[in-house]
Amino acid sequence: MEIVRCEKGHFYDAEANTTCPQCAAEAGGGMPTYTQAAMGYGATMPAGAMGETMPVNNPSGLFQQPEQSVNNGVEDYDGATQPVNMGGIAGFSPVTGWLVCVDGPARGTDYKIKAGYNYIGRGEDMDISIQGDQKIGRERHALIAYDQEEKVFFFGPADGKSIVRLNGKMVMTPMQVNPHDEITIGSTKLLFIPLCGEKFDWNE
Repeated sequence: MEIVRCEKGHFYDAEANTTCPQCAAEAGGGMPTYTQAAMGYGATMPAGAMGETMPVNNPSGLFQQPEQSVNNGVEDYDGATQPVNMGGIAGFSPVTGWLVCVDGPARGTDYKIKAGYNYIGRGEDMDISIQGDQKIGRERHALIAYDQEEKVFFFGPADGKSIVRLNGKMVMTPMQVNPHDEITIGSTKLLFIPLCGEKFDWNE
């Protein structure tokens, strides 16, 4: 912006106008002459060339901007409808149930179960990270899974070296788990609380 003063003492932006817009308005000369930078194309337009006086503070009004619309939080500038379907967004993985620690170093902590495989371990990058129990392997000690087609949960060992138990019994292969079953991994006991199943599923 380059503010200059005309002969009559008016101040105006020389980068946007080649002549004083207030003087032009007082003289009845219509629209002032804009600079190339303000017009956005090669030639300057003389005052009054369009026949109508245009607002001096809005040279961009010479060109119609596309209307902006907002549709469900998504902005588009071409007027096209862009619906948002939360169920279709990549990465949408809602909770299907919980494991609640009822005994062990993490007693009182709850862990979300998502659809598909949920690997259980001590590491922070595990789907279910149970920290503080050194008897649990860092990665993939066990797993719990929810099958959206059969609408059932399964629990079983993965790469862990110590035995995992379901309701006090050793688990060698994945077994179906039911509401309020007790899962033991290391010195941690977890209570299984389902959300999805025959009565409710996110796909319905």
